[in-house]
Amino acid sequence: MASKRDYYEILGVPRTANEKELKAAYRKLARKYHPDVNPGDKTAESSFKEVSEAFGVLSDPEKRAKYDQVGHEAFGAGFDPSRGVKIDFEDLGLGDLSDLFDLFGWGGGARGRGPRRRPAKGSDVEFEMSLPFADAIHGTTMELRLPHLRESTRVRIPPGIEDGGRIRIPGKGQPSLGGHPGDAYVNVRVEPHPLFTRDGSDLEVSVPVGIATATLGGEVEVPTLDGRTTIRIPPGTRSGQKLRLKGRGVPSRSGHPAGHLNAVVQIVPPRSIDTRSRELLEEFARLNPGA
Repeated sequence: MASKRDYYEILGVPRTANEKELKAAYRKLARKYHPDVNPGDKTAESSFKEVSEAFGVLSDPEKRAKYDQVGHEAFGAGFDPSRGVKIDFEDLGLGDLSDLFDLFGWGGGARGRGPRRRPAKGSDVEFEMSLPFADAIHGTTMELRLPHLRESTRVRIPPGIEDGGRIRIPGKGQPSLGGHPGDAYVNVRVEPHPLFTRDGSDLEVSVPVGIATATLGGEVEVPTLDGRTTIRIPPGTRSGQKLRLKGRGVPSRSGHPAGHLNAVVQIVPPRSIDTRSRELLEEFARLNPGA
């Protein structure tokens, strides 16, 4: 054990190196010594095993702590550097390093008796679905037919999902030979509503108000998600003014309070008026220039 090189020296990093620095050093050396790059080169193969063993120890906080205390003696003669080591080669940018398992005898083939490499997961699939506005607000359960599967699958649409939201359906992606299937991802397109528009958890609706009501004040009916309700119009209300109905927007859901409903006043003059009404309006205009 005393003849073994220091793991930090092998990777060319200081003893204070963090996880990012360790990965960068390993990525560089693994590419340099990988058997696919150096076919038949026993020296490169030995260096690749040495680099991987060093990374396997230093990337594990518990093993690294033991190594920092007493060095190689912390593991004894029967130490297996591969035990418990989990290296995400794609994350390291190393591609498919299938030969690594054979080099360490992890592949279960002629070079070792360890466990076989986990079969690759199936590919994920992605598609779009159209969702009615009310179902997006309240949530629903739908039967979806995925193009690559023979049978339909039930999917729970969470309440409050917005246009462009994404739903993951575990295990409903492409199958894998001997491994787990991939996942399916549904991109939701919420259909527009004839009355309501949405801004996060708030809703907005236009409310027509007559001239007299806007000027003198009064009551008008406003549509909501749960039916119609009556609100008070203050005297002198202007067109475009918003009147808030608290808690009448998107219902509360996990981690999100209920939104509000903003009633946007649209002052609507009458299409036709009788002679007396015209006379009164003309008199009003004379008494209130610019009104």
